[in-house]
Amino acid sequence: MSTRRFASLAIFGLLGCGEPPPPSMYSLTLRVQSDTRAMPGAVVLYRDRELGRTDNNGTFVLQTPGVEGTTLNLTVRCPAGFSPASQEVPVMLRSTLSLGDGGRNDGTETTVRCPPSQRIAAVVVRTPGHPNLPIVYNGREITRTDLQGVAHMLFRVNTGEPIALRIDTAQQPLLRPQNPTLTLTTRDLDDVYVATQNFSEEAAPRQVVRSVSRPAGPQRIPSRRTWMPF
Repeated sequence: MSTRRFASLAIFGLLGCGEPPPPSMYSLTLRVQSDTRAMPGAVVLYRDRELGRTDNNGTFVLQTPGVEGTTLNLTVRCPAGFSPASQEVPVMLRSTLSLGDGGRNDGTETTVRCPPSQRIAAVVVRTPGHPNLPIVYNGREITRTDLQGVAHMLFRVNTGEPIALRIDTAQQPLLRPQNPTLTLTTRDLDDVYVATQNFSEEAAPRQVVRSVSRPAGPQRIPSRRTWMPF
């Protein structure tokens, strides 16, 4: 039994057993996407009964009898790794006629989104003129700035999760500010984040050279003795 036929029988049975079927048939099309990509394998349910799954094009087509204007509350369950886990999708039964193909009834279409529950964040940290600075994340060093003062990192984060990076200046104590923290707020998409931290350098303390002082007053010159033979 095909998915489309099974979906039609399931809806009809739930709308009311034993009653004569309504004369009109309605076509419903669900398109499930993750960002701009089709999402295959999303489960479509009606009253907790599975009607079928989206195909490789992210499409699920339902044929059902009903009454014009009736709303069916379908549920779309996103695959693992995508959110939300499930969402209710109200779909109204209505007739829509195509201008071409002799006025064909194309039914209604609804688009549902299952975005990834985690995002890729590419982070670039710039410390102009200051190479070899450790970048610390969650208490451990993960990389260092290169000779141009640039560090590249990749993170997989939950949507909206902040990324806090600390630049360790312990080995260069004259830099100001010391050990700054850069906090990046991620967005609901795979994206690149660039953060720049400028430093000033404090002058090194002068070393005071102390000279050995000599006592004041005339200095005693030791006498020179000449020995004469008798």
